[in-house]
Amino acid sequence: MKPFTAIIPAAGKGVRLLPYTANMPKTMITVAGKPILGHILDQVESLGIKKVVFIVGYKKEAIVEFVQSQYPHLDVTFVEQPEPKGLGHAVYLAKPYVAGPCFVLLGDTIVDGDLKPLVFGGKNAIGIRTVQDPSRFGIVEMKNGRIVSFEEKPEKPKSNLAIIGAYAFLESAQLFDALEEVIRSGKTVKNEIQLTDALSVLLGRGVEIVPVEMDDWFDCGTVEVLLQTNRLLLDRHHQVPAEVEKQNKIIPPCWIAEGVSARNCVLGPYVSVAYEAELTECTLQDVIVGPQTKFTHKTASHVVLDKYNL
Repeated sequence: MKPFTAIIPAAGKGVRLLPYTANMPKTMITVAGKPILGHILDQVESLGIKKVVFIVGYKKEAIVEFVQSQYPHLDVTFVEQPEPKGLGHAVYLAKPYVAGPCFVLLGDTIVDGDLKPLVFGGKNAIGIRTVQDPSRFGIVEMKNGRIVSFEEKPEKPKSNLAIIGAYAFLESAQLFDALEEVIRSGKTVKNEIQLTDALSVLLGRGVEIVPVEMDDWFDCGTVEVLLQTNRLLLDRHHQVPAEVEKQNKIIPPCWIAEGVSARNCVLGPYVSVAYEAELTECTLQDVIVGPQTKFTHKTASHVVLDKYNL
């Protein structure tokens, strides 16, 4: 089998995250010390995938600069989605650059769990997770352990099994052909071409897509989910440079990047501080501090702070 190509749709503006996305795409917002996209690319690399196609749009320059500087060893292609026409349209734009198997992972989603069974299980697969409010997500309906239907954000869901934004296809040509059929039909949901409709086409053609249940996932589209994700990641990885430890009171867990300047602060629990930040005499708890952010005499909790929004 040919090696997998990853497709990462990352063109969205992130309206629910304004004002933080007024100056950067949502996938570049920092969680646990690195952009969401950095966590995603770390997952892609852990799977041994070397070729990645990014679908970019809103403030694409930030994504291009980050990927080229931090992941220079990857074989990357950037494809622009000029208009927000939906996830199905975004994935279809990758067609000229993908052959053989492909792995689709949304650019604002951090998956909690081992993705190898999904990607390398030898079948077309889709990640799912039980949720409390299925009307907010794409949903799969199952009978006798098999997926029998897909539906995008249904008013009356047939199940509570949500699609988590991770998909593996053994033959990308089948996926692109199904997307072409949806595009030709003119079918949209809220004026967007949906990937779930292409999955329904594949089912109708007799193509099996198996469900793979994941531990959890974080659709980092709101400040609350960003902070929740930050807490989860910090529970697993506490990192504070020795110099910062000496000059401040640190309450674990925290993640503070190398080179951060912090003096006479009380930081934690659940504080992450990204690169080139400068903090003086601050008290922070359950806070995400973005890169190159500078402030003094600040007390804050349960908030995201960046250099544009203090």
